[in-house]
Amino acid sequence: MMDLIMKNKNKWQLKELFASFALVFVLALSGCGGDGDTGAEGPAGAQGPVGEDGPAGQAPPATTSRQTAVMDSAITNATITEDGSLIVEFSIEDDVGVGYSALKSNQIRFTLAQLTPINAITGESSKWQSYINIIESAPTDPNNGSGTVDTVQATSETANASGGVFTNNNDGTYRYTFATNVLNVTSPVAVTHNADFTHRIAFQISGSGFPTMNRSFDWQPSTGTTTNITNREMVVEGTCNGCHGELALHGGGRVDTAYCVTCHNPGTVDANSGESVDFKVMIHKIHRGANLPSVVNGGEYAIWGYRDSKNDYSGTHIPQDIRNCTNCHDDSNTETPDAINWKSQPSIEACGSCHDDVDFATGTGHLAGAQADNSLCQGCHGVSGFSSIESNHTNVMANVASARSAIVTEAKAVRVNLNTGDIEVDVMVTLEGTPVAALRDISDIDTPAGAKFGKYKYGTDNGSITINWDNGTGFQLNDELIALNDCTADGTGLFTCAAPGLLSGITATDTIMVTSVGLFVCMNEKDGAVVRCDSPETAAMDVAQVDITPSIVFFKGDGTITTEAYNKIGADISACQSCHADNKFHNGATDLVQCKTCHNATRVGYRGLGDLKRHVHRLHSSLDKNALNDSNPEQIDHFPGNIDNCAQCHSDDQFDLPIKQNTRASIASSGNANVYVSPTAVVCGSCHLNVKLGLIDPSLPGLIDPAKGSIDAKGQALIDHMMQNGGIFGAATFTQANKVESCAVCHAIGAEFGVDKIHDIK
Repeated sequence: MMDLIMKNKNKWQLKELFASFALVFVLALSGCGGDGDTGAEGPAGAQGPVGEDGPAGQAPPATTSRQTAVMDSAITNATITEDGSLIVEFSIEDDVGVGYSALKSNQIRFTLAQLTPINAITGESSKWQSYINIIESAPTDPNNGSGTVDTVQATSETANASGGVFTNNNDGTYRYTFATNVLNVTSPVAVTHNADFTHRIAFQISGSGFPTMNRSFDWQPSTGTTTNITNREMVVEGTCNGCHGELALHGGGRVDTAYCVTCHNPGTVDANSGESVDFKVMIHKIHRGANLPSVVNGGEYAIWGYRDSKNDYSGTHIPQDIRNCTNCHDDSNTETPDAINWKSQPSIEACGSCHDDVDFATGTGHLAGAQADNSLCQGCHGVSGFSSIESNHTNVMANVASARSAIVTEAKAVRVNLNTGDIEVDVMVTLEGTPVAALRDISDIDTPAGAKFGKYKYGTDNGSITINWDNGTGFQLNDELIALNDCTADGTGLFTCAAPGLLSGITATDTIMVTSVGLFVCMNEKDGAVVRCDSPETAAMDVAQVDITPSIVFFKGDGTITTEAYNKIGADISACQSCHADNKFHNGATDLVQCKTCHNATRVGYRGLGDLKRHVHRLHSSLDKNALNDSNPEQIDHFPGNIDNCAQCHSDDQFDLPIKQNTRASIASSGNANVYVSPTAVVCGSCHLNVKLGLIDPSLPGLIDPAKGSIDAKGQALIDHMMQNGGIFGAATFTQANKVESCAVCHAIGAEFGVDKIHDIK
């Protein structure tokens, strides 16, 4: 910094020197009164002596206002004195590395916990124990929960409320002396301090316009060391943010799991519900939510949290397989060396959090009977146990993935009559690598006696081939299926499927896509073997129905295979999988182009408008649950991230305006007939308008038929704004609605009201 100051000072001196020289030169010229010729240039003078260095510049003062965004902070040291006082030192810098000195004592809170190591005798895993605890009273009003006893809760302390001493050194460094004496914690929970155990100090800075920060500091008090000490790093917030975008809990102030666990540790209980808020219990139960046995049986799972508000997770659905433990506990991540604990240290608490219909105290629901502690868990459920957690979770998922490829349907050729649109498709069907001679060999077709043939069971049509075509503007059809039952088998695995007139208007250069839907197999979850779905031999097995992974083959209208398919997709499947992991969507779809086969601009349905650009937004925004005249809404109870953050699913070029993908007007249902809505109005209206877009009629005073509902003033204003800028609702034809709106003038990225400014883009 000092070098920079001196360099800038020298630059200033040089500028002054040149300015003075220029002024003297101008004055000298102005003093020449004659009009004679300019004389010859004289010889250069000798180099003058180097001047003395000027005095050193002063370092800039610590920032004392919020003129620049605070970017970083760190806990630098922690000391426990002989009398039990804990002193923590920390620093804060702004975005240019200058110390920030205006932090107030009411803007920061501190937590303190001790890590108890693994207990090999009882089988207890390591656990954090907070030094700072309070008693939470049971509710007196039944509307505030069913809890009946007062409970212990870990908490934090602050200088302004807890009696600690906050010191501002006025240079961006601070000191805090805890009110809690670590050598004398007896109530409400006795905590025996062990200087050899790992300790964690954490703080939260938030409020008053200050950027939210959580920082933690782990050290061993007996030695003062911060490295090579026992720890418990099971999960990091970066993993959570793969789905949540950016964790922001307890009113937005808690963003780091390392901070969370200092309070959410064993023994901490929500008095309102009586539920444990131990991290490993609470997080598992939240994510299983609607599938918790207790909830399936009619109960609820709720926690009273921030400002004593009820948070009901009974409707929560994790958007992937709950058995995918490694999605959160990634033991390949160097930041989480203890992530392997999920399979190596089974416990009543962790297992019982998801399997909450098991009573380990009595043995109800547990094959091995009652368990007093975790000492015997390893024998059955450890890494080498006969019923290991790994075999019952991730191994099952691997078996499922394998089963998805048991049946392959791959288009080999298409023949199209360009005059009539007739099409024939040759599809090779194989069963575990062997060609299927006849559909009855793998299907659920019944004989007169009712016996089933083969090992496999499918949907009502025994699976279908799906065909669509693209003339350069997008898929022209939706939900066009040819049942395999209706195809002709030649006995070698080849099925010929015909659809007269299906591709009317196609040209030789258009693109044809062939895939399949509605095919599934049954498998034994334990060993991955594909089995009959309904037979005496499988009655005792854990049988699961698994959608197969469809193949996709593209052709040109002249029948040639092409790899240059024309597909306008507004999101990357990788972005979807950051939350959905390796899940397959319904009908086994693994690629968004498969979704567009049915869910494109030509599809009515799915709440009146089935286009993917509306359907997915609507699902994730959770607005369908309030949509007009929608008795069976389809929505996510709570999107786990920030719905305003378009970048969580889209790249810049995908959400910038004008729209570059999915640029067609969409067909929608008005209840009585089909109408058309312009493309940007569909996209923006999906989240911003809590009404079926097909019901909007610009010719009506209230923009909607009173018999079909009403639109509030805010909605009317939004619709008016869209129409004033080229948005079209209720058009009678595709051509009328398929217009370029002027939204990009104000809302393109970088514009005054760009989507990057209006939305909370991270």
